[in-house]
Amino acid sequence: MRTPVGWLVIEADSAGVTAASFEAARPADATGDPQGAVTALAAWLAGDLGALDAVPVSAAGSDFQREVWGLLRAIPAGETRTYLDLAQALGRPTATRAVARANATNPVAVLVPCHRVIGSDGALRGYAGGLHRKRWLLAHEGAPGFLVP
Repeated sequence: MRTPVGWLVIEADSAGVTAASFEAARPADATGDPQGAVTALAAWLAGDLGALDAVPVSAAGSDFQREVWGLLRAIPAGETRTYLDLAQALGRPTATRAVARANATNPVAVLVPCHRVIGSDGALRGYAGGLHRKRWLLAHEGAPGFLVP
């Protein structure tokens, strides 16, 4: 699907969305609405920031990764958390690097909102889709300190 910050390619199986990633160019076989994700993303882009919550996600990963990704999905749109916040929520306050790695390996962009995780100093940290997309996503959701460019 086309978004204001590029094409988002979505893959799914019968259990849920398995992958979503940004691409620079339109994919050759852009069709369908896997698990209703395209419909939900269109609603989210139109301002219904809760529209993504009901889309099932079924990404492959370790138990720890899936636990971190579950915490990401619990961060409300328009809010941010730090890697330390997530580590503390897991009851593992010294696991910030492991949380950061799990965040970085999230295969389902936007639907598992790893863009909502920022550095403890409030700075944007890495994002597989590029920091310009992370900034746009946070601004779109109305996160404090991020303005729509």
